[in-house]
Amino acid sequence: LGGRDPAAEDTESGYFVLRIALTEALKGAVGRGLGAMLPGFIGTIAARFGGPVALKLSAQAAPVVGAAGGAAVNIAFLEHFSGIARAHFTIRRLERVHGPALVKAGYEAIRRGPERA
Repeated sequence: LGGRDPAAEDTESGYFVLRIALTEALKGAVGRGLGAMLPGFIGTIAARFGGPVALKLSAQAAPVVGAAGGAAVNIAFLEHFSGIARAHFTIRRLERVHGPALVKAGYEAIRRGPERA
């Protein structure tokens, strides 16, 4: 109210717009009572602050959405590489028990398929 900053002027004009809107919404409210006045009052406030509040909520939700996406990617990689590690160490165990040549021959038989075995 009286500052030289352009941002302050925007705030000041927003203040006066809200003040005028509330004055219009509250005209005649004394005779009607709180029950009749409240919906119009809330509607006026919601109309004024609905956009900025939605914008703020969406801006604040962006990091949460990013974190959830990152967690989903991490879980996918973890599951994939856990499966690869399980297969690798299963093959290593089979090679220790039965020998590398027999395990490789079994792998080649599976790779060729049943019709060529």
